[in-house]
Amino acid sequence: MSPTNESRPESTRATGSRTASPSRRGRFPSPTVSATVARVELRRMFRRIRAQDVWLALVVLGSLAVLAVLPVAFDAASAWGTTLASGDAAPASTVSLLVASGWVFVLAMGVVAGVGSYGEIDEPAGMLTVRPPKDVAGGLLLMNAVGYVPYVVVPFGVGFAGLAAGAGTPLVLVGGATATAALLASAMAIGYPVGLALKGAVRRSKWLSRLKPAIGTVVAVAYFWVMFAGHLPALVDALSPVLDGPPLTWLGDLALVTTPGADASAVGAAAALGLTVAVVPVGVLATVRGAEFAWFTDEQRDGGDEAEPDGASGSGSGTVTPTGSTRLGDAFGLVCRRRGTAGVAATTLVRAYRAPLQLLFAAVPLVFALPMVEGALATGTVPSYAPWFAMLYGAWAAGVAAPLNLLGNQGATLPGLLTSRASGREVVHGHVLAVVAPVAPVAAVLSGAAAHATGRSPPEAVGFAGLALVVVAGGAVVAAALGARFPRFDGIDVTADRTATPPSKAAFALYSILAALGVSAAGVLTDELYRVVIHSLLAPRLPFGLSLSVAGLERVALGVAVVLAAAVPAAYVLAVRRVSDYHIE
Repeated sequence: MSPTNESRPESTRATGSRTASPSRRGRFPSPTVSATVARVELRRMFRRIRAQDVWLALVVLGSLAVLAVLPVAFDAASAWGTTLASGDAAPASTVSLLVASGWVFVLAMGVVAGVGSYGEIDEPAGMLTVRPPKDVAGGLLLMNAVGYVPYVVVPFGVGFAGLAAGAGTPLVLVGGATATAALLASAMAIGYPVGLALKGAVRRSKWLSRLKPAIGTVVAVAYFWVMFAGHLPALVDALSPVLDGPPLTWLGDLALVTTPGADASAVGAAAALGLTVAVVPVGVLATVRGAEFAWFTDEQRDGGDEAEPDGASGSGSGTVTPTGSTRLGDAFGLVCRRRGTAGVAATTLVRAYRAPLQLLFAAVPLVFALPMVEGALATGTVPSYAPWFAMLYGAWAAGVAAPLNLLGNQGATLPGLLTSRASGREVVHGHVLAVVAPVAPVAAVLSGAAAHATGRSPPEAVGFAGLALVVVAGGAVVAAALGARFPRFDGIDVTADRTATPPSKAAFALYSILAALGVSAAGVLTDELYRVVIHSLLAPRLPFGLSLSVAGLERVALGVAVVLAAAVPAAYVLAVRRVSDYHIE
């Protein structure tokens, strides 16, 4: 970092003050330079999104969902506006609560942005040499604030437009627009520097750096649990003492001060404006200090964690350092005949822990399982299909987590792996072991427990657990063959500076179909209830006037099971040969 005028000796300060540009003086970022940084970062973000088909699809789906909800929000706000105009101020408390909730949402997103990838600089050595850190920090703060404008302006804009239509006056939009701008500016000015400070604290603590993947996983699970399991209203109720009191209620006063019949406090509206004016410059200074705290430090971590276990290293030296991966390798060595297998398995698990975004694709179906879990907790009953769902998801997740792209996941270490002492058989064994060891017992326990909870007998529950072990292990082998046959090496941008390499579309689709067929065939052959359900779903939908009896369904399932059982050893041979003979051109 270039020294500022405050840190230079007295003998050079006068000369520096004459030569330094005005934008480099003072504590606050240069508005012009920060705006340029923000514009460039926003443009790069949009380019990344356009270049990623996965994110484009998510954006389209999200936009469709929002478009479906907006007309409902407009109608509800219009009804509130009519009620307020008639002299009934009851809806004002609801509007104020929504505004306060929006402030908390932006605050949380600001913290996430600061502690995550949007608090990072691309090419920091060059960037911080060209410009002072205060200008870069100001630009990133502005970029994040502008980036969340659509998430705030669109819903609140539609809501206040409906309120204005119901109240019959456009003055409602004045208060609404002012409150929206104050909400976004103040929440981001507080949340973003807090996130940067947390980032710096994590980087300076070896203990927190080691726990960072686990903390991120807990936060992600909590977010999806709240958003997709119907807990958002309960969270808002829990925060109601804060949301219904000052200073957040002052934002509601500011939003409704121009709405007829809302009885909003002009003093509260003025206080909200005054606080915003005071908070924003303080937040800018805090952002600068937080950025310096986060950026100018060496991240604390065990240097040996980067080392590959023996058998997975390209050097083939056999040197093993005392790292977490080596301890895993020693544990796997107790059940593996070859050290190369243990080394590959340990390396795969360590990489998965240190780069949990790679597991994001395997966790997506859990979003759809949240309503089932929520219903089971609320009613005390487990759906009859729960054991089969646990088994299917265990097999699917084990395959997607690593074997389904065992070559593409290597990244820059692929040449070292292919030239190491680890043979193709050891590479396949290691990837299969890395997912079967942690996933198969969990899938077995969940499947057996779910079977017992649905009223099945203890021997049947044990049978479900044993079948889950077999399905997960066989699925991992099939996934390894597909991953070796259809590797994918180009990643997608999960965040601003983090990429992940998902399995190829062909491998993903084929494995999903085979896993579903395998579990369905097992269910039809072993579970009468499952057989009846599948028959009732399948028989009426057969094309060309075909008919299928229950006995015919059993014969089809038996044929599918035999074919898939025979496919497992064939897939193993294919995976080993493919890895052994793979060459980089």
